[in-house]
Amino acid sequence: MNSVSTGYSLFPVSSERTFPGAPFPHKYIHCVVNDLKEAVHAVYALSVAGYDARNIHVMASWDFVEAIERKQQRQGSFARLVARLIAFLDEGVGDVYVNAARQGQHVMHVRLMRGDEVEPICNLLASHGAYLMKHVDTWTVTDLSVARAKKRTDTELSR
Repeated sequence: MNSVSTGYSLFPVSSERTFPGAPFPHKYIHCVVNDLKEAVHAVYALSVAGYDARNIHVMASWDFVEAIERKQQRQGSFARLVARLIAFLDEGVGDVYVNAARQGQHVMHVRLMRGDEVEPICNLLASHGAYLMKHVDTWTVTDLSVARAKKRTDTELSR
């Protein structure tokens, strides 16, 4: 387990081989970071900004791949078929992160407690090098990377 000292307290940051509990993957912002050190800094920054560290999950690339493989091994053939159908319907959200993890990128998940947290969390994660950001809500998946780029373009055009 790694930890970051603030001088006042320690924020534990660990990579686990299991996914967060329910309602995962819904009500989370998912993203990728290239450097685990930046992920630790993002957890620290989110904690300082008032977000509960227990709602922030970092999975090193190898742990994420192992968790996916273990989950797939436990599923029967019908469950795998349903999972592939859901992946098709949710625009392959899970596949994006599996592919990134297999290429050595690390995956972060931040659970949202309120809808107005999306933008500040997204901005903070981006400032620590996060990309491939998606907000998975109950019935929708929003590509936050595209939404951020559109917002920047709209802002620049309005000047």
